[in-house]
Amino acid sequence: MKTLNAKIIFFLCCSILFLACKKENKPQEANKLAPANKQLSANANATADATLASCCWIGTTNQANATMEAYDPVLTSWATPKWSFKPTTALGFNATSEIPLWGLVNDLKVRNNNQWGSGQVITAQAERLSVIAKYPGGQRIWATGFPADAGVHGMEILPDGNCVVAAAGTSANTGGNYIRIYSSSQAAPNQYVNTIYPLKAAHQVLWDPVNNCLWALGDSLKKYAYNTAASGGTVSNPKLSKIASYSLLSQWGHDIAPYDGDTDKLLVTTNGGVYIFRKSIGAFVVGAGAITGAAQRTFVNSVSTLPGQNTMVQTYKDPGCPINGWCSTHVDFYNLTTGAFLYSRTVSSAGFYRGKSFDPNYL
Repeated sequence: MKTLNAKIIFFLCCSILFLACKKENKPQEANKLAPANKQLSANANATADATLASCCWIGTTNQANATMEAYDPVLTSWATPKWSFKPTTALGFNATSEIPLWGLVNDLKVRNNNQWGSGQVITAQAERLSVIAKYPGGQRIWATGFPADAGVHGMEILPDGNCVVAAAGTSANTGGNYIRIYSSSQAAPNQYVNTIYPLKAAHQVLWDPVNNCLWALGDSLKKYAYNTAASGGTVSNPKLSKIASYSLLSQWGHDIAPYDGDTDKLLVTTNGGVYIFRKSIGAFVVGAGAITGAAQRTFVNSVSTLPGQNTMVQTYKDPGCPINGWCSTHVDFYNLTTGAFLYSRTVSSAGFYRGKSFDPNYL
């Protein structure tokens, strides 16, 4: 009996020891899984960052370092951009015929476009070079150069991968003064078929997916149809047809952008102010409903809105900018409804020409 009791006690002790060992092993197994869980968390954060970049970052053209930079407006410090781009040989740009043409950066857009299999692309314009590149990697898709007096200020990609540039010319009224459409969607050597359409002091172009048309801004606001039967345009030989032309409320257009929450409105800036244009009636808003408050100011180089936030974003000609006479060291944010000033984000060494909502889902 004593021998049996001893065996039972021995068995119970072994069972307890075994269970204790199993419990001790669980934290070790969790620790082994921790790096994998951290990686999953990192991937989730990367996805969140990509989503943020698609809806709420500010894409800037920093003329101080000739670089396109994106910043998070939620952060009070813009010491480090979330994303940046300039052409390099590593990204596929030509060291002789393309990179030397890159200079004062003027315009940046991110668009949903899967023509080249990347899902999203950027259009980037800097002095004498206009570029289409994959986003976020920046790999070259298409690029073309311009003469020194072209004064290209804006660029837009169309749904089929073709593109349009806006060339302002010079202050002496030489060169430029046109918008130009390219067959950038086509494979080499057919990607440079183009047609020019006159537009004095052309500064910006915007594709309107709601109305399936192109808006162009210069000394007037123009509306164009794309590749209609009447124009004879095709994907390989694209054409525009002018639908209408609208006089500005003050001279010299600078920028044009969608109005968040209302697809019937466009925001338009000129030397003289910031305005709302109603597409359905073909007229600028005057009086009630017009832009007021601190947001109504002159020489605004860029305007946009943050989606779902009732916030307008501007950069303007800031006399305090150390780089030149038309840039700014800060991007300013306003209440879209009232025009009240909200806050600024500053990079003291920067020379921002444009700072706009970096949003491919812009309409």
